[in-house]
Amino acid sequence: MSDETKDSEMARRLARAEAAVADLAKSYVSWATADVDKCAEFLAAARTAKSGENLPAGAVDDRMIATQALYAIAHNIKGQGSSFGFHLMTRLGDSLCRLTRAKRPFPEADLNLVAAHLDAMRLVLTQEIRGDGGALGDKLAQRLETLVAQALGPEAVHEQADLIR
Repeated sequence: MSDETKDSEMARRLARAEAAVADLAKSYVSWATADVDKCAEFLAAARTAKSGENLPAGAVDDRMIATQALYAIAHNIKGQGSSFGFHLMTRLGDSLCRLTRAKRPFPEADLNLVAAHLDAMRLVLTQEIRGDGGALGDKLAQRLETLVAQALGPEAVHEQADLIR
């Protein structure tokens, strides 16, 4: 096969791949909306579950289990957003992952912060806000990131990156 034929074949393959990604991007908003809805279901389960605030080290309660399920979905949202041009979704997903990553008791205030993240994500998706959301998107994400940092305290600054368990 000549170099010219190889280049032509590579160009055709690249064009097919780009078309496939464009088709997937058209479905992103509906996929992400379904993921946010699943997160909301796990949030509702966490709200109704009793929190075992005096659990022995390493033990989990139903609220933690629901929150960890929510974390797994938030991790997907974080990973997919930028791939389809929704960089603000990735940033919001990252903030939500930081909040829900640790296996720890989740007070009601933290669950309210989860709800605020989900509301922000719904706004991005319903308005189809692509990119980073501009100055308003940055302000929204910064506020949520600050609230997460406050909720987790100073020891959370040195935690490892996301790990799906």
